[in-house]
Amino acid sequence: MIEVIKNILPNEINKKIILFLLKSRNWQIAKDKRGEVELLNELIGTSGKDYGFSLQTFDVKDGIYIEGPLNLYAEIIYEIIKKHTKYKFLKPMRFYWNYYNNFSQTLPHKDREENFYLSFVYNLHDNDGGTKINDEFFKSNSSEAILFPSNYIHVGIPSSNTKGRFNLNCIVELERFI
Repeated sequence: MIEVIKNILPNEINKKIILFLLKSRNWQIAKDKRGEVELLNELIGTSGKDYGFSLQTFDVKDGIYIEGPLNLYAEIIYEIIKKHTKYKFLKPMRFYWNYYNNFSQTLPHKDREENFYLSFVYNLHDNDGGTKINDEFFKSNSSEAILFPSNYIHVGIPSSNTKGRFNLNCIVELERFI
């Protein structure tokens, strides 16, 4: 089930988050499940496309936790969403901050295969990009989160009416009942 939660944070806070993102180190070109050789061939080849950029600030699987305001903001967003959703959150598993430029072309993918994980995309500003989930398009509206099972096929869509698109992607482990 796909769920949309609106008005999570004020736009002024979202702008502060973007300013922190602009100053942050460790951005990398997203691979979207592709190998490095394929990515290199596409970047320097005739298509010149990339898959956007990601900044991992927290990932249980990879043992990453970067101290600082970005994880604090992500945790606040997580807690607000947890309070307003019908899903039963157990704990966050990953915080990825994403940036797509106008030429980014991401690939359809699943965040996890198992059915006890939930993903959400939290949009930091308004633009005409968005997220396509199982062929349904969700426009990037500021302070809005789109929640969906992590094993749903989805793809990030870059904006054409702004130079870029910023968002937070979070994977959440859900409570499992026996």
